[in-house]
Amino acid sequence: MTGDEMLVPPTDEHDTAAHAAELEDVAGHGIARHGRLPETTRARSVFGALTFCVVVSLVAVTTIGAIVYARTIGSIPRIDDPVAAPADPVSIEGGANILVVGSDDRTGQGAEFGEGQVDAEGVLNDVNMLVHIAEDQSSISVVSIPRDTIVDTPSCTNDEGVDVPEKFGVAFNSILQEGGLSCVRTAAEQLSGLPIQYAGMVQFRGVIAISNAIGGVTVCVANEIDDEYIPFHLAPGEHTLKGEDALKFLRTRHGLDGESDLARIANQQLFLSALVQQVKSGDTLANPVKLYGIASAVTQNMTLTSGLANPDTLVAFAGVLSKVPLERIRFAQLPVVDSDEVAGKVEPLEPDATAMWERIRADSPVDVETSGSTATAPSDGAPVTDPTDTGGTTGTGVEPAPDGATGTTTQAPTVPGQAADVQGCANG
Repeated sequence: MTGDEMLVPPTDEHDTAAHAAELEDVAGHGIARHGRLPETTRARSVFGALTFCVVVSLVAVTTIGAIVYARTIGSIPRIDDPVAAPADPVSIEGGANILVVGSDDRTGQGAEFGEGQVDAEGVLNDVNMLVHIAEDQSSISVVSIPRDTIVDTPSCTNDEGVDVPEKFGVAFNSILQEGGLSCVRTAAEQLSGLPIQYAGMVQFRGVIAISNAIGGVTVCVANEIDDEYIPFHLAPGEHTLKGEDALKFLRTRHGLDGESDLARIANQQLFLSALVQQVKSGDTLANPVKLYGIASAVTQNMTLTSGLANPDTLVAFAGVLSKVPLERIRFAQLPVVDSDEVAGKVEPLEPDATAMWERIRADSPVDVETSGSTATAPSDGAPVTDPTDTGGTTGTGVEPAPDGATGTTTQAPTVPGQAADVQGCANG
């Protein structure tokens, strides 16, 4: 296989037909018809790898300076913030929040990814990750919101300045089609209770270039992955993935136990953890060629809100990334349960989901658990206090504060996820 062939994998008929089927499912209010969920396309399953690389590219800006900014960051498409975002994210009370959205928009992605095909028209936000950076820059939490999560969305103004009315019972991945990145951010703010100061949207062509630029990402596979749809096969053991193999590892669903989107999220988080370990190694951070390659691969496939595209903001984020230890970087999945209202969809699992968001709002890292391992905050088991709640029953499993105390306390849940320092295995 040549380098060019590795860079741009072909699309298959299964991809484009499934894309059309899912767009029909999320049309209108975004509720799927009863029955089996359609297969996610190649385009919509690779964005997890890009999420942390968005932040990695900021390191490249700091490390190799203005040439990277001029050639990569300076040309990124931008969306205006409704309210000016702080230029210095490290000064934000309660920590900074970044929403990273994976869009399956084929515009500008080439015929290889279905651009121009009727079956590939429409836009879904199938990967949604909320990145929280602690106010004291001691930890980073990255929460994946499953694409099939049913939510109510508030009224919002989309990227073109058009008002979009509130909706009820929509799939989270349907919001981008009408609302753009701006409305996805508004919906994520309502879901999490967190103010989101910055947002970015990435497209899929960069994932192969990123894995090639870094020299491949080494992952462990516990049980055989055998996906006839892609096709993709990995035997148990360690594998260094780059190019099309990295793309397929992030895409596979049928090759995993349970064949679910939640299993795929776990796979993506394991890949991200391995990627973070490699990026934060001296070999990568001290290598200008690798850094420039990563920055170029990411930024050529991104749209940023104006606040995030600010060079001062980028430099500040890069400084945070460089000093947060691996064990304090957590990739978590929003706890969900099968929806009673909509077949094939999920809803936030309570009280765990509310307790997880409360922990993040309290500026504490989330406790995550993978197969055979648990990553906990130093104060594991200690209650989390929400200073905005003055007592009373919340209806979400949160108990009132003791007499004489202010705020509400709740036991921090352990949620599905991956710590960046844990050597986990896929398909365990």
